Amino acid sequence: MPRTPAAVRRAELVEAAIRVSLDEGLEAATVRRIAAEAGVSLGTVHYCFGSKRALLEAVVESVSQPQLNVDLTGVEPDDLYGTIRAAFRAYWTEAGGNRDRQRLIYELVNHLVRQDDPGPDLARMMFRRSFATVEHFIEEHLQGQASVLPLPTETIARMIVSVTDGVALAWIADGDDEKALEVLDGYALAFAAAISVMSPAQS
Repeated sequence: MPRTPAAVRRAELVEAAIRVSLDEGLEAATVRRIAAEAGVSLGTVHYCFGSKRALLEAVVESVSQPQLNVDLTGVEPDDLYGTIRAAFRAYWTEAGGNRDRQRLIYELVNHLVRQDDPGPDLARMMFRRSFATVEHFIEEHLQGQASVLPLPTETIARMIVSVTDGVALAWIADGDDEKALEVLDGYALAFAAAISVMSPAQS
């Protein structure tokens, strides 16, 4: 029987950890339980990851904010609202509207901040990656349209992540995609208006 490559086995263990976390909660996601879910020995888990921390880092990596693939087809170069709205729509398609992903993120944050090590560091890493994704989009697509942004890009990124996380949390509860997108569209409109007021380039 051919041996499973280590990279494939690691991916299988991450998926097993995610399934256990979603079905039973992160407190139940012990190395032993994850090994049983994946159908492998404890030794295999330790061989692939070395420690529970390394496995948790891999889980965090799997759900961290992806780079946004924003389709700006049909959006005029100086259309701030259209650009921001397209970014929110891309976020919702790629990440926000994924119920399991959002549930796992909230499980992870609640679990990690209660742990001494490496919990808080991993929780902060999740958010740093989200902030960096938004900052990259701002620098690539918005700073060229406005000579002045109303706030530092890091602050704007944190505001946007706060809004998108809040919209996703409400959506987990009510499952109303239409309302979620309406809120994101409204925030895009407000953000575009704020940039226009602050930027001499738009006056």
